[in-house]
Amino acid sequence: MCADRRLLESLYIVRYDLRGHGRSGKPSTQEAYESKLFAEDFKTVMDAFGLKRPVLAGWSLGAAVATDVATHLPPDTLSGVIYLSGMPAPSVAGEMAPPALVAVLPGLISDESVSAYQAAAAVFSERLFSHPDAVSYATQCLHRGHSLTPQIMGFHLARSMNIDKVWEAGQAGLPLLVVQGTKDGHREGSAKSVDEIMRPHFKNYEMVWLEGKGHALHAECPNEIVEFLITFTKKVRG
Repeated sequence: MCADRRLLESLYIVRYDLRGHGRSGKPSTQEAYESKLFAEDFKTVMDAFGLKRPVLAGWSLGAAVATDVATHLPPDTLSGVIYLSGMPAPSVAGEMAPPALVAVLPGLISDESVSAYQAAAAVFSERLFSHPDAVSYATQCLHRGHSLTPQIMGFHLARSMNIDKVWEAGQAGLPLLVVQGTKDGHREGSAKSVDEIMRPHFKNYEMVWLEGKGHALHAECPNEIVEFLITFTKKVRG
């Protein structure tokens, strides 16, 4: 999606893998996943690319980095935040994740059985898409292949974050755009929607529901997401 010509002609895009993910380091202690370290990572990326008050766009649990930034970096660090099927912290996963997804989490964080992990990962990845049978096998493998190890998944879900700080940023005027699919298997059937959780805390707030779309918005509707990224960023950056 980030190779889209409209996006590249309109914005300066920087992507990075969070600690524990992709090509970034994968430390093996819970202390290495403290909130302040995620904020320091973000600051390091900002400094390396000379970014000034960027817009942070986060997918799924990656959106929680906005809470790390709000907690540990100056209030004017960000111009705005975009949640793509996002959540503010692991502590609200119980409210935002449906029972069917919660049921497979033990298999995702246990390293006692390879077969149990593979079965849980299959459910986890299938629920990324509103119509998994229509998604190519290659695309499914791509997403499953980037899954975290059981140990690191556990570190991410267990990390402590001060969610009150992102609420304070929202009340102070930090712009937030939430984009959410109505057929998101990682949200559908949950106790609360992301809209119910986020809206009360943000003065400058916009919510967009995408009918029939799932959790992996970048894969299911990249054109719409590109337009949202451009429009929101230009609005908050002038």
